[in-house]
Amino acid sequence: MAPSTASPPIETFDALHERLGRVPLSRIRVKPAPGGATEEDLLRAPKPICELIDGVLVEKAMGNRESIMGLYIGGLIGAFVREHDLGVVLGEAGYIRVNDEQIRAPDATFIPWSSFPDEELPEEAYWSVAPGLIVEVLSEGNTRAEIDRKLTELFDAGCKLAWVIDPAAKSAKVYTSPKRFKELDAKGTLDGGKVLPGFKLPLAGLFAATKPRKKKPR
Repeated sequence: MAPSTASPPIETFDALHERLGRVPLSRIRVKPAPGGATEEDLLRAPKPICELIDGVLVEKAMGNRESIMGLYIGGLIGAFVREHDLGVVLGEAGYIRVNDEQIRAPDATFIPWSSFPDEELPEEAYWSVAPGLIVEVLSEGNTRAEIDRKLTELFDAGCKLAWVIDPAAKSAKVYTSPKRFKELDAKGTLDGGKVLPGFKLPLAGLFAATKPRKKKPR
């Protein structure tokens, strides 16, 4: 895991907004006061799902379509991981502590057994483990800056691979570092690479997950 570094103090709400990636103000909780939120506050926070960022509770940008796609991806990864006994998969409410001040919740997260001491799941609510793969399904309320920061923090925490899915553009970006990625169009295929060898997911199938399957003629 990356060493903990304290964030500089927040002096204005504009500075806070900039640090959070200019997310819509409707996603920033004011109780507890920005800058003073703790892990315990996150644990007690009512829905929708929040993340803890610089002492601020920030609601995840969510939508039903994005949730369906996140569950679809997580389900396929989960089945593959269980079949090969590779580790565990978390859904959109699965938290990763990236350092002492940030707790993140990707839409899907694969964590290999090797990331857990003695290959045992921690008892704590928020896991300080290195994810092998994280998945983000973009919603209308997401900003480029917030996703860039989130990716940086998760890669600093030991993440090896990240998929950022854009349902509106029917495309995906495959990251191997916060700045290094390749973009796939709707005809492309997500590949688990060295993180999940042998796992493949055609984007056409993913984007079709929100549509009814055609009935076979009798």
